[in-house]
Amino acid sequence: MSTKKYIRFIDSSYKTLFHLPDGGRIRITLSDGKQQDRVCRFLDECHTQVGSTIYHICELAEQMERNGAKCEPLDYIQEPEFYRRYFFTADGNSKGPAYYIIDEIETHGFAFAPKGAKKGQKYCVFEILEPTPGRRQMGSVIHWGGTLRDIRPQDWGFDTKKIKAVTQRPKSKSGPER
Repeated sequence: MSTKKYIRFIDSSYKTLFHLPDGGRIRITLSDGKQQDRVCRFLDECHTQVGSTIYHICELAEQMERNGAKCEPLDYIQEPEFYRRYFFTADGNSKGPAYYIIDEIETHGFAFAPKGAKKGQKYCVFEILEPTPGRRQMGSVIHWGGTLRDIRPQDWGFDTKKIKAVTQRPKSKSGPER
C-alpha cells in the first residue's frame, strides 16, 4: 500500500478538478486578478490545509465559487502509477505495454508508456467514447508519437505543464557544483 498522499480538488458538485501531491502548491487567482500561491497539506480524504487554513474540500470549492476565485496546481503528481492504466496497441490484436492516462479533455485523452513502447509509440492521443456512468470509456488511438514534439499535446488542448511534469525527467546537471 502506498504511503504517498494526494489531495483531491473538486468543484461544488464534487467533480474532480485535479489532484495535488501532499505538500504541493496551488495558485489562487482572485476575482480582481491578484494571485496567491499556497502550500497544501493532506489531512484526510476530505480535508486539506491550504496555507494556514483547514478546509473540507467542498467548503473550499464553494468558497472559491462564491468569491469568483479559481485555483490551479503549481505542482503535479509525477508518479505514473497514480494515473489510470490502459493497454493501447497499434494493430488492436496484440497486447501492448501499459499506458498511463495523464490528461483528458471532453473528447480525447493523452497517455504515455514509460516502458516497453515500440519506436514512435511512447505517447498517444485517443478518442473518448460516450461516457458510461462513473467512468469514461477509451476509444481507439488516433495519433501516435515518439516525442512530445511529435504529438504536440498543446494543439489538442491538453495541460502541457502536467504532461511534462509526469513524462519528462529533469536533465542531470553536468559540470562543477556552484
